[in-house]
Amino acid sequence: MGRALLAAIALLAAPAAHAETCKLTPKEVVTQFLQEFYIEKKVRSSFEKWVDPGYIQHNPYAQTGREAAIAFLTKFVEGNPGQRTTIHRVIADGNLVAAHSHGWQEQGTPEQKRGFAVVDMFRVEGCKVMEHWDVISPVPETSANTNTMF
Repeated sequence: MGRALLAAIALLAAPAAHAETCKLTPKEVVTQFLQEFYIEKKVRSSFEKWVDPGYIQHNPYAQTGREAAIAFLTKFVEGNPGQRTTIHRVIADGNLVAAHSHGWQEQGTPEQKRGFAVVDMFRVEGCKVMEHWDVISPVPETSANTNTMF
């Protein structure tokens, strides 16, 4: 009984296996996630590593949940092999992180080659992305100024 009691106490005192302590800032979490997802095109592994299963999606064209995001984005990446992204800046305020990027197609119409300016916004808890919003704007052929969208 003594050993069983000590083992039970040790088990109760030990941190839960899933209660991981994150040593990264929310900005670092999002930066690493975006590198693996946008740049390296590792959809499933990036989402499984950095995104919570209960992921809340606010983009009206995608379903909520991590598995739904993986399915939606895997189809997009596989159907658009010439799609490229440059991440221009990542800004954090507490557990909220915004990333400003440029996505475009290497081949295609002039509009596809100009691409889109994207701002992705994330809520991070621990080392996991919990929630996502995005705003997407096409890059126009001409601009009223010379500042660019990036």
